[in-house]
Amino acid sequence: MTESKPGPGTAEFEQWLLDRAKKRAERIFTVEIPEELADVDSGIMAGPLSWEDVMPEKTIAEDIAIDKAHKRVHLKVVK
Repeated sequence: MTESKPGPGTAEFEQWLLDRAKKRAERIFTVEIPEELADVDSGIMAGPLSWEDVMPEKTIAEDIAIDKAHKRVHLKVVK
């Protein structure tokens, strides 16, 4: 049941893409969530432990330091 993909930029391609996205969304949103994951307050969380870890004020200095390090990576230290 392989559908042939029409060429990009055509009306058939846009319709094919829309149909494919609808099928994928239907498949994603109809999957049943396992009971152990249905409770939001339980299970494994991926992400920072506190909101302070994602605040932009905290990461600006780190981002600047990383950018400077990347700019200097091609230089050698001469003593």
